[in-house]
Amino acid sequence: MPEVRIDPQSPLPATAAIGGKLVGLLARSAAMGVLTGPTVIRVDAPVIRRLVKDLQRHGIGGAAAALSPLMQVETKPLDAATARAVEHQLDRLAEALEGSAAPSAEWPAMRNVFGDDPLAAWLDISPSSLRRYAGAERETPQATADRLHWLAMVVADLAGAYNDYGIRRWFDRPRAQLDGRSPRQLLGARWSPDDAAAGQVRQLTGRLSGAQPLAV
Repeated sequence: MPEVRIDPQSPLPATAAIGGKLVGLLARSAAMGVLTGPTVIRVDAPVIRRLVKDLQRHGIGGAAAALSPLMQVETKPLDAATARAVEHQLDRLAEALEGSAAPSAEWPAMRNVFGDDPLAAWLDISPSSLRRYAGAERETPQATADRLHWLAMVVADLAGAYNDYGIRRWFDRPRAQLDGRSPRQLLGARWSPDDAAAGQVRQLTGRLSGAQPLAV
């Protein structure tokens, strides 16, 4: 999956709030395998147009209209009403991604982060089943698709602060916010994204990233 590694010296478009929401949307799209292309180091008009195209390709509608004020090479300052409308639409797009499991895109992205055997263990399936689902030889069961999507959202939250190795280690390290347990210990076996434990982990990663989890 493409990395989202924003250069801290590069200006963000429009307001700080809009820039932060755009970075979060890019991170989620990348973790889901929806965003294509090279590493993102600057949030500018070409990157936003690329994001819109990829969102539309995966059936996430409304992106072009929502982001049109930011897609010009020389973006004019936004008035307060337009800025609020753009922020609202960015929140809606982030919520749409949160609720849109996309296993065909998420399989290669998450295999790249975790590797087949560890990812299969996370999803409570066999490595051979993982390869069949990822290769579209069999349809991904809903419970597996939901777990896979949850992992992609957690990876999106962590990606700004950790590389792939750090993300993998994060799950196994005890966390004071989880009463000294690691995220993996808290989740336990046969976990579900709807479990209270999964919600706790998402709340934690949302605070680490500065994002607010939308559906935990």
